[in-house]
Amino acid sequence: MSSILTRSLLLLSLALPTLAVAGEELDGGTFSVYFENDLFTGTDRYYTNGVKLGWSSTDLAKYGDTPYASPLLPILERIPFINNPAFQKNLSFSLGQNIYTPDNTEALERLDDDRPYAGWLYLGFGVAWKNADIRHSLSLNIGVVGSWSYGEEAQRVVHEARGLAVPKGWDNQLHNELGVLLAYEATWRWPKHERRVGLDWEFLPHLGFSVGNVLTAVNVGGEFRFGVNLPDDFGTPGIEPSATTSTPVEGAERAGRARKFDLGMYLFARADGRAIAHTVFLDGNTFGNSASADKKVLVADLSVGASLNYKDTKVTYAVIYRTQEFEAQEEAQLFGSVSFNFAF
Repeated sequence: MSSILTRSLLLLSLALPTLAVAGEELDGGTFSVYFENDLFTGTDRYYTNGVKLGWSSTDLAKYGDTPYASPLLPILERIPFINNPAFQKNLSFSLGQNIYTPDNTEALERLDDDRPYAGWLYLGFGVAWKNADIRHSLSLNIGVVGSWSYGEEAQRVVHEARGLAVPKGWDNQLHNELGVLLAYEATWRWPKHERRVGLDWEFLPHLGFSVGNVLTAVNVGGEFRFGVNLPDDFGTPGIEPSATTSTPVEGAERAGRARKFDLGMYLFARADGRAIAHTVFLDGNTFGNSASADKKVLVADLSVGASLNYKDTKVTYAVIYRTQEFEAQEEAQLFGSVSFNFAF
């Protein structure tokens, strides 16, 4: 059954862009690849790997303007606030996998004072509605936690390819469980730029919440970026529950830019603080006895990085500092993040 479910998730993810109408060609949008790993910073523990592939539609006046929304329109049309005609709109799909391991990966037995082994394989569907000043995003992620997520197999392939020791305690990972995660986030841009040419800066505060058996939390933070010819988007998040593919502002609300200034670059610093009521990766499975750890309620991510953008294509690298997530964790974690967004 696990094999059937996993294959179904993978096949569905490949079919997402052509979900609605056979024979339709992909009518543009933004494609994204995110990769996060602690090997960038010389460790191999805790949140050890994250991969996410995503696609978002071109700018829409209404969600029905893209055939890929057809199966979902009966639901989308009943949610009033996402259909505000004053906002530009985007539809997005994603496929992702996160992997978590304890600090002690040599032990064969279950460790009650360390982080549990866990994998999270999911499909995401999201909508965004925005103008030049604010972007709202609403995402629904559905997937599996446990051996059906194939976290052990994915880590084994990477470690063996790199000649690294394979963690030995995966038999103690969380049990198989359906995971559901609904996340919302609002991001503002200040100050308003009529033109995005030359040396400039921008501040992008955000706040949001997540609800589900995978994660229930509220978050708040912001990003400061400084550089040349800033992109007309909403910042540089990593793999987060509410993060969607980059959705640049388009149409009449787009900030002006002379064609010869398509190339840009910037440095950024980003902070995100979370108050966590529940996380399956530390609290353990919703039903039944499983490994767990005493989580910390307040956790923060602090990241610094650089981004290179050409028109609506952006490549970003960041180093992320994450404060302790559970009581027995001896020190904070560092990991690296690489992302690529390509508008076509």
